[in-house]
Amino acid sequence: MEFIFYILVASIATILTRFLPYWLFKKKTQNHHLVHLQKTSGLVIMAILTIYAMKTINFSDFKFGFVAIFCLILVFVLQIWRKNFLLSIVLPTLIYMALIRIIS
Repeated sequence: MEFIFYILVASIATILTRFLPYWLFKKKTQNHHLVHLQKTSGLVIMAILTIYAMKTINFSDFKFGFVAIFCLILVFVLQIWRKNFLLSIVLPTLIYMALIRIIS
């Protein structure tokens, strides 16, 4: 029962760290630091997710390595084509999960 308290505290902390900056800075003038973070944060998040995902993939197994490289290329193509970070992260992830379930 103790874990519910920890989940609640973690949830509140996550919500505050996500939304508090927007609530604090929504009436401020355009700060050039915040504008720069807004423009580059999606790219940084994608780079971190890519590195994290690629470090655990076993490239010695050709099938799984091929699927991972295919989905990584798909991420870049979607990002260049649509310039939508959410689409570039979600669609290749779903395709990767489906393909590894099919080939295993």
